[in-house]
Amino acid sequence: MCSIDFGFIRDFVKHVREKSSSDNIFCCGEYWEDSATTVNKYLDDIGVQFTVFDAPLHYNFKEAGEAKSAFDLRKIWDGTIVQSRPVDAVTLVDNHDTQVGQALESWVSSGFKPLAYAMILLRLDGYPCVFYGDLYGCGGKNPQQPVTQLEDFIRARKLGLLGPSQLCWLGTDRRGESSRWLCSLFHVSTSQVVLCNGSEGVKTMEVGKEHAGEVWTDVLGWHTGEVTIGEDGRAEFRCPAESVSIWVNKDAHGRDEFSKAK
Repeated sequence: MCSIDFGFIRDFVKHVREKSSSDNIFCCGEYWEDSATTVNKYLDDIGVQFTVFDAPLHYNFKEAGEAKSAFDLRKIWDGTIVQSRPVDAVTLVDNHDTQVGQALESWVSSGFKPLAYAMILLRLDGYPCVFYGDLYGCGGKNPQQPVTQLEDFIRARKLGLLGPSQLCWLGTDRRGESSRWLCSLFHVSTSQVVLCNGSEGVKTMEVGKEHAGEVWTDVLGWHTGEVTIGEDGRAEFRCPAESVSIWVNKDAHGRDEFSKAK
């Protein structure tokens, strides 16, 4: 859905960059379609680097939040702009149009929002955008509570807890008929981010032998236990049901900035 001709957008972006003598000026617009194929064609037609809001990702978040443990988290990025052209994607969870009572109402469930924000804020690809209403709450006829400790997710990004490497899926935890996929968003030595969209999950992950003996805790405080890194650089990390854990060395710089710092 676009109300401005793509030719005008193309010429406008070219003009601004030419007049500023810089090809690095950030330009963003809203082309709200849930089809990555349609959005990619639009960006191709513009013919210059241009960034759009990742509507397909928003709808994946909505679907995952409604399906809960029935949704395979490995597919959360499928058909998204950030997957196909990360430099052109502004990643988001909700906005003023998707909130309850608005024209494009497709509100992501409150229970899934912490997972969704962990995915966009602790991932290197894309330009994450935080909705004011999720950070401070929504008033009016359809009030919504703010996302719990969203400021700590932002703080984790600010302090560099996201990693420079690619997304890694580390496996599944199976019990009986159920299957819950966990993910380490950034498999690096500085942190481990674990998400679970089912019941409580656990996964053994490697952080590096140089961290042997260190004690790590969840900076969110949602998992109250401690993890000691083994001599082989591996440890067992847990995540509460339908939740997120961000495991970091308890003595890491900036730990005292978190609202539930231990």
